[in-house]
Amino acid sequence: MKVRLLKGINAILALLLGLLGVNTGCGRAKYGIPEPVCEYGVPHATIEVSGKVTDTEAQPVKDIKITIKDKWREDPYIPVGYTDEDGNYRTDPYQIFPTDSVDVFATDTTGVYASDSVRVKVDYDRSHVAKDDHWDEGAGSVIQDFQLKKN
Repeated sequence: MKVRLLKGINAILALLLGLLGVNTGCGRAKYGIPEPVCEYGVPHATIEVSGKVTDTEAQPVKDIKITIKDKWREDPYIPVGYTDEDGNYRTDPYQIFPTDSVDVFATDTTGVYASDSVRVKVDYDRSHVAKDDHWDEGAGSVIQDFQLKKN
């Protein structure tokens, strides 16, 4: 009963929309009107995060855990890795849903240094994206340095 009712309502809506001139694009080409382009996909971007972690005396800090968070992921943090001997860190480029900013976290798992975090604006470079690719927002790069204080 419900299915028949819904089919009837859909038929009436289609008829009304057709009378109002709403066209889905079917048969428009024979009247010289271009067919609409249908695109399917998900917006995406590539992002790379890098930086350096030092202490208050400008000395590099090794083995600081770096994570990032964007506002679209359900899992709270994206692991980046740990700082090297020189305090540097860098992600491999990875795919994200385009966002205007990411949160970068620096955490000392040993407890010697206080953790720090910052929200960083992401700017995307679309120069490598094809003109007809409406889903690729381009490549974003974030450089964020941290200066950690001892606990």
